[in-house]
Amino acid sequence: MGTALAFPTLGWSVLAWVGLVPWLVALEGGGARRALGVCVAWSLCFWIVMWDWGPSAVAGYFEQSVAVGVGFLLATWGLLLLPWVAGYAGVHRALARRFDAALPLLSAAAWVGWDLARVRLFTGSDLLIGNPWGVLGYSQVDWILGIQVASLAGVYGIDAALLACNVALARLLRPGSGGPRRRLALAASGLAPLGVLVAWGAWSLGQDPAEERAPVAVAVVQGNLAGSSRWRSDLYGRNLDTYLTLTHAAAAEGRVDIVFWPEAAMTFFVDEERGYRVAIARALAGAELVAGSPRRSRASPPRHFNSVFRITPDGEVAGVYDKQLLLPFAEFTPLGRLDLVRRDFGGIREFRPGGRAAPVPTRAGPAGILVCNEVMFPGLARRQVAAGARYLVNPANDGWVGDRQYSEQMFQIARLRAVEQGRWLVRPSTAGPSAIVDDRGRVRGRLEPFTRDTLLGALEPRERTTVYARVGDAFAWACVAVSGGALAWARRGRRDPGP
Repeated sequence: MGTALAFPTLGWSVLAWVGLVPWLVALEGGGARRALGVCVAWSLCFWIVMWDWGPSAVAGYFEQSVAVGVGFLLATWGLLLLPWVAGYAGVHRALARRFDAALPLLSAAAWVGWDLARVRLFTGSDLLIGNPWGVLGYSQVDWILGIQVASLAGVYGIDAALLACNVALARLLRPGSGGPRRRLALAASGLAPLGVLVAWGAWSLGQDPAEERAPVAVAVVQGNLAGSSRWRSDLYGRNLDTYLTLTHAAAAEGRVDIVFWPEAAMTFFVDEERGYRVAIARALAGAELVAGSPRRSRASPPRHFNSVFRITPDGEVAGVYDKQLLLPFAEFTPLGRLDLVRRDFGGIREFRPGGRAAPVPTRAGPAGILVCNEVMFPGLARRQVAAGARYLVNPANDGWVGDRQYSEQMFQIARLRAVEQGRWLVRPSTAGPSAIVDDRGRVRGRLEPFTRDTLLGALEPRERTTVYARVGDAFAWACVAVSGGALAWARRGRRDPGP
């Protein structure tokens, strides 16, 4: 459980460097049945602490009992975490029987491989999406020096350093851990990835580029409005006045080039409502708007999309992005027949995923849009940058959960996307935190959760590309290859003890 406390809201990030030690020590003692029991106990405790907001959020959002929410918690744990933890444990035990000084590095590679699998497997399918929740590297986002390695290896570079340190400590704390030479070799193996983090971070921060383009003045509006009934027909267009008032006040304080509203800020089809767009144009006072709104196709019956629009200062639609990775149960129902969690959203029953889309053109250059949970998947951000995005926008709807822990953890994930891609990121959220983050993961301005306010600031478009933006998860795949080769060697060594 100590490892889970490394994440917000407590954010005791140092625990991630030592919190796995008791679990790792227990894994190597006893047989496979005991190891599985240890995995069940550890992963369940970790998931409960990380997902304690889940039961109440699910119950409230789908208007069900708390028991349904608890059932969701257990189901997601059993499907999205336990199999991967148990898989890693089996590989670690096999490696531990064959390797000694190299074990921290090899076991860290195995952990990265299993994390890569649980993040990417089924992503974009009609069954479920991958599960990046609780990837240990995200616990370190406030350590600006250490997270710069994400521009080289993504979150998995941080992951590897954390695991190597934990494995080395677990080995050193075991009774009979050997003489000084062996202990020194274990310590060197465990600390080597940490040394890479520090060295790469120091070099990267020393390379801060001069401004590639003049900063662009922006305003980020956080309405903090209840979203529980946002699609009811009797509330069509409601709450627009809140965003118009905040936008008008921001424009009155000085020049603003772009205004950002969050996901689902508009509860109407903005591309079909000229009258609403005229009202928006008046509030913009010469700025342009990037904001979330539903969209429907002209097909019969119409298909609905969770979209982000660019609206020009004269109220015209000049760009649109349809969300590609939808959230199961909240935006679509997996397998089609789960009425227990199929909630009536009024005019919009379910969304359809959008196809691949180019960045949206804005005054600050092409904007790579990542709607809400899409920011959890680095591949989408990388695709946007490859298509020419000069900065990232993460319109989010955090209000339906109503929990600060969830909101802060999502914000940490978004910050790491900025580092990986070498792009500034603007995050307009319904309930916060809304923020402007630079390409090093530093927060240049933010609004606290569950407040109604506007953030004024500037963003700097970037054109350079990071190593990660060019090669993606090459480091993680290399870890898969290394740990797979080591596992094959370990099993071969057990079958063939030699002369």
